[in-house]
Amino acid sequence: MKKIKIIKKKEIILSLLSILFLFVSFISVSPSFKNKTIGKEQDENKQLGEAVLVNSNSVEKESNLIEINNDVEDDLEDNEELDKDYNDFFIRAKMDRDNIYSQTLEIYENILESSEIANDQKLIAQNEITNISNERKTIAVAENLILLKGFENVVIFKNNNDVSIIVKSDVLLPENVSQIQNIVQREFQIDSKNINITNK
Repeated sequence: MKKIKIIKKKEIILSLLSILFLFVSFISVSPSFKNKTIGKEQDENKQLGEAVLVNSNSVEKESNLIEINNDVEDDLEDNEELDKDYNDFFIRAKMDRDNIYSQTLEIYENILESSEIANDQKLIAQNEITNISNERKTIAVAENLILLKGFENVVIFKNNNDVSIIVKSDVLLPENVSQIQNIVQREFQIDSKNINITNK
């Protein structure tokens, strides 16, 4: 759905560019432009340094066209950047993961603020908030350490006792897998059988 909207925007922008080019072409062949050319040929015998009158309207139109053209190019670049960000698996995966953490934290914080919840339930909620906070820090550290090994991008998901790591790489060599595994085992304090490493 989003791709269709973006394609329509690009089509509109390209149509505007076509109209602008037609307008520029019209100005170049318009009678006022031809008159300037004829006048130039007639004034070839004038001395150097003599003042030449320029139509301020045409200068203003040309500067407006340049501004519009620059704005259209900027819009195209912005849309391409948004497309790239939206389609980037790693950006979307991290955003989805962070949204889940935020929603879970919000639930536990509401439990802590509620006067109708028993104290033992509030204690469980407080422990879960601490666990989530620690888990997010561990993920951030592990991701940064993996990036230091030369990978372009990485995203880590933790589900109960299992940790899944996805790295941006065409090929995963055995030594790469070993490096990633060592980092995750050390940071998450888990067994290697609970670690799943894939590339994308």
